[in-house]
Amino acid sequence: MSEKDFIQVARLGKTIGLKGYIKLHNLSDFTSQFKKGTSFFIENGQKKIIIKSYNHANSSVLFEEYENVEKSKELVNTILYQSIEITRKTCKLQKDEFFYFDILKCQVFYENQNLGKVSNILEVGSTFLFEIQTSENFAKKFAKIFFIPYIDKFIDNIDIEKKSIFCTQDAFLILENS
Repeated sequence: MSEKDFIQVARLGKTIGLKGYIKLHNLSDFTSQFKKGTSFFIENGQKKIIIKSYNHANSSVLFEEYENVEKSKELVNTILYQSIEITRKTCKLQKDEFFYFDILKCQVFYENQNLGKVSNILEVGSTFLFEIQTSENFAKKFAKIFFIPYIDKFIDNIDIEKKSIFCTQDAFLILENS
């Protein structure tokens, strides 16, 4: 698997206690994926590690073969990765929910005009903003980057299969006024 087949799901912090537990800082929306027996990857997918125990109360994790404080110190500040394929199988989405990696690089359309592509997703309060890299034909007249809130007023439809987001006139007005 190549690096693009993996996504970051957590960062490991400092060790906790003497048994090898380490603080887990979740970078995903799916805490349910952290459970005994689940494997993750470190070193950009080069090495697999397996959870031996996970404590939801304090977000601490113990990995097989890292069962003492000295050994677990090797993992401090390490990023945990999961394959996109496994993520799709194990993390269940609700209606109108999408994985970040599916939204990124989607083309954004208003009517038949390509406004640009999603380059980033920002979490602002209880909503999300799609950062749009404006397409060349609009970048000459408008801002090179603009933001569309992920709410019905601005987004009509998302078609992950076609990597397309269809937005409303209100979203187009954001571009015009950026």
